[in-house]
Amino acid sequence: MSIDDVLHSAVPPQDRPVVLDEQGQREVRRAILAAIAVPGHQVPFGSREMPVARGWGSGGLQVTVAIGGSQDRIKVIDQGDDQGVNAVNLRRLIAGTLGAETTEDTRDCTITQSRHRIPEQAMTDEQVLVLQVPVSEPLRPVEKSIAACERMHAEADYSRIWVAMYEDLVTGGVVNASSGYPVLVNDRYLMAPSPIPRWDVPRLDQGDRLTILCHGRDKKVYAVPPHTSVRPITFDDVPFEVEYARDQRCIRCGSTDVYLVETREGTYLCSDVEWCARVRTGDVDVAEHERQIPRAYYPDPAKRVRGVGIRLQGRSALGHSEHTGRTAPGEEWALQVTDLVKVFPGRLGSSPVRAVTGVSFDVAPGEALGVIGESGSGKSTMMNCLIGNERATAGTVRLAAVDDGRTNVLDLDDAARRRLRLDVMSVVHQDPAAGLDLRISAGGNIADRLTAAGWRSFWDIRQRAAALLDRVEVPLHRMDDVVGQFSGGMRQRVQIARALATDPEVLLLDEPTTGLDASVAAGVLDLLRELIAEREIAVVVVSHDFQVIQALTDRALVMHRGAVIEQGLTDQLFADPHHAYTQRLVAAAHV
Repeated sequence: MSIDDVLHSAVPPQDRPVVLDEQGQREVRRAILAAIAVPGHQVPFGSREMPVARGWGSGGLQVTVAIGGSQDRIKVIDQGDDQGVNAVNLRRLIAGTLGAETTEDTRDCTITQSRHRIPEQAMTDEQVLVLQVPVSEPLRPVEKSIAACERMHAEADYSRIWVAMYEDLVTGGVVNASSGYPVLVNDRYLMAPSPIPRWDVPRLDQGDRLTILCHGRDKKVYAVPPHTSVRPITFDDVPFEVEYARDQRCIRCGSTDVYLVETREGTYLCSDVEWCARVRTGDVDVAEHERQIPRAYYPDPAKRVRGVGIRLQGRSALGHSEHTGRTAPGEEWALQVTDLVKVFPGRLGSSPVRAVTGVSFDVAPGEALGVIGESGSGKSTMMNCLIGNERATAGTVRLAAVDDGRTNVLDLDDAARRRLRLDVMSVVHQDPAAGLDLRISAGGNIADRLTAAGWRSFWDIRQRAAALLDRVEVPLHRMDDVVGQFSGGMRQRVQIARALATDPEVLLLDEPTTGLDASVAAGVLDLLRELIAEREIAVVVVSHDFQVIQALTDRALVMHRGAVIEQGLTDQLFADPHHAYTQRLVAAAHV
């Protein structure tokens, strides 16, 4: 069946049972055509639930009934078997609905509907493979929010998948994903071709057939057109592996280079029952099958991750010795803020709130600027505008590292602002939970930032994470402990290490010691002071605590009611404040 045939599929006559009405079929076909146009992209469709039992694969049934007709020959396999209960029942239902012929020979069918396997027999460009998918969203294991998953797909932000793989390698030496191993389609969209085993993943790449995957209850369909790139996600230095039982063979046909399943007795059988039967009768093309065998991905114990200990190579591993700081041409600043304004619209019966009014400042590489003020002064809102969590109403924010300081980053879209936070600008939040994933390890949190920035070497990531954690005085024997088990001060140190992972040009510190015990806060301040002194990085410190500002900054500005009312050298500002509001703040700090 060609892609053209999908457009002109026959509608079954009225005297046949209708499991999917004509409108539902049209909806599915439209979704399939959209999915073919954007390979790997999930396309929703509208259709009622199918009247079938769980385990029958309503998604596969919807696709087969929508694209099939009386001229087709249908093959249905379940767990590699044409004679399983589900396979027999589905085949009978499809044949009765479409008036189509059925077959158990992959070579003779036009449509193969399958769960768990791609047939061992190579399929041609005249055939369609329909896979029943039990989990439609490949990001669901790492992100529960549907909106967040949609945002990640839109921006090709799949760093959390890499982090999950990093955590697997750290804890067990192998990636745990078996069925539904994550792949990139056309180097763009993440897809988890569940539930086929890893053995079948290489056969999705550049295949001759059209492959359609569908989840019936979520009503999503996605496709891999013929001759499309499908690459399993893996680190550059940790090879992708298929399941392979070395030195084992099928006890019925003697095959070795096929996907084998282990029996209760410890022996092995071919997963593909049709193939096994044809091997026994000599009805197979051995040379053709040889091209299908994923030998390049057989497990190699010599290449597996063995032990994850780290040998530090000194402070140079941090890369700060090469970090000289960057300024805009003809200027001395790494960050420049001019006339920043943020107005929150008023609710019914109230006036708009001017949270930030005309704030301006710049910061040079190697300099730390403090922003101080009471709660409600506008300092946190100003910081959120810089970070990108809030959209400024007016003003300009320029970074020397972005277009040599010519672009107002406030004009960039949300996706571009998020990308800036990967390598140009980093944030240390007041609450470590806002800057860390407390469910994964300390090393995994740093890996999250590095993989998002494009790092693809497991051992380089591992080395970088160890060096950073050592620098912020997190014991390396706790590198693989879940951050949720750490104390508040230790979490803040991990967050600082994560923020510095990609050598940002600008570091924003938002109340970095609030909520910490006095002794713990003092240790974090000492660490931050050392890091600022040794790195050519522009730093903005927002705090209501005078001690934090005095300990970390060279210059400071005071905010009140959204505006900057006084600024100057930190020591002079606190020793001789001029504005009455600043005088009250200083006096209160010394009480």
